[in-house]
Amino acid sequence: MHKTLLFLIASLFFISSALAYEKSTIKITRSLNYDAQKAHIGYKTVNNIVRIFSWKMDFNKDLRKGDKFILIGNRDATPKAIIYISSRKRIAVFSYTDKHGRLNYYDINGKTLYSSFSRVPLKYKHISSKFQLKRLHPILKTWKPHRAVDYAANKGTPVRAVADGIIKRRKYIGALGNAVYIAHGMNYVTVYAHLSKFARGLRVGSKIKKGKVIAYVGSTGRSTGPHLHYELRYKGKRRNPLTWRLPKQKKVPKSDLKRFQSQAKAILRRL
Repeated sequence: MHKTLLFLIASLFFISSALAYEKSTIKITRSLNYDAQKAHIGYKTVNNIVRIFSWKMDFNKDLRKGDKFILIGNRDATPKAIIYISSRKRIAVFSYTDKHGRLNYYDINGKTLYSSFSRVPLKYKHISSKFQLKRLHPILKTWKPHRAVDYAANKGTPVRAVADGIIKRRKYIGALGNAVYIAHGMNYVTVYAHLSKFARGLRVGSKIKKGKVIAYVGSTGRSTGPHLHYELRYKGKRRNPLTWRLPKQKKVPKSDLKRFQSQAKAILRRL
C-alpha cells in the first residue's frame, strides 16, 4: 500500500511537471536547419535531433513540407521530449537520466531508437582474411592494407544486416563487385561486398531491420572465391569489426519504467 501511494504521488508529480513544459515547433517548409533557425532553435538542438532520429529516418529523403518536430521543455540541446510528426508516421522520444547522470533519449517502451549491433553478418566457414594494415593481395600480389574482414562461405549464403539502418548504396562497385552500404545513424556505415545477388525488393532508401537478409554470398568483383568482404566504418574511418566496441541498445531500468512511461504518456496527451 505504501509503495503504491508513493508511486501515485511520484506519477502525479511527473505528470503535472510534464503539463507545464514549454512547447516549441519546427515546421518544415524548406529544410530542418532553415526552419529551426526561424523557430529560434539552436544548432546544438538541431544536431541532437539529427543524431537521435537518423537511426529511423533519412533526413535527405524522408522530410516533407508540413512535417513537424515538436520540442517539449527548454530549447537547448536536451529538451524533455522530441516528437516527429508527418502524414505517414510519428516518432517520439523522451529524455531520461540514469543513476550515473547520463542523459539519453528513449521511446515510449523505454528503449533507444538504435538497436544493438551483431558482431557477424552471416554463418561462415572460417575467416579467410582479417583486418590488417599490411597484407599480400591474393590477386594483385602487392602489399596493401586490408581494413575489413573476409568471411569464407558457400555461394548463396544469406547475408544479414548487423543492425537497423537505411540502405545508402546497392550496386556493382568495381573491385567490390555487388555491394551494399547501410547507414546506421549519423556515425556508422557497414559495407557488404562480393555479393552474388541482392535480396528481392532491396532499394536505396529502404529501412532495414537488424537480422534482415540483404543479399547473398558470391565472388563478384576482384575476388578469388565465394566470401563476404565486410567493413565497419565509424565517422568515415574503417574499424576492425572483430574488436571495435559496438553500439548496444540502452533501456530505462525496470524500476523506473512505469514512472518514465507515465510522464511520456502525459506529454503525448498534450500534443
